[in-house]
Amino acid sequence: MGAKAGKKGKPDLDELKQEVDMDEHKISVEELYARLGTNPETGLTTMQAREIFERDGPNALTPPKKVPEWVKFCKQLFGGFALLLWIGAVLCFIAYSIQVGTSEGSVDDNV
Repeated sequence: MGAKAGKKGKPDLDELKQEVDMDEHKISVEELYARLGTNPETGLTTMQAREIFERDGPNALTPPKKVPEWVKFCKQLFGGFALLLWIGAVLCFIAYSIQVGTSEGSVDDNV
């Protein structure tokens, strides 16, 4: 059991790693109809459809969680090559302040 095993609604990692055993494509059509509890001519009754909907929820994919725009902006501002540029800019200001502090003349050319 993992550290998050006590939380409700979180599936265990071992459960997620198990292989899914599907044989619907191997069995006969009649057996598949019996398993699913349906009839090819009449389909599901309204009551069966309602029960399945209540049990499984809507037949739709959940949209992925969206990343906030400010997080995207910060990743662009401080990630990858931009981080190297920030470090270079800081080093330039440090070098300029050292030069201003050690020389007696005006060195405004490097600003």
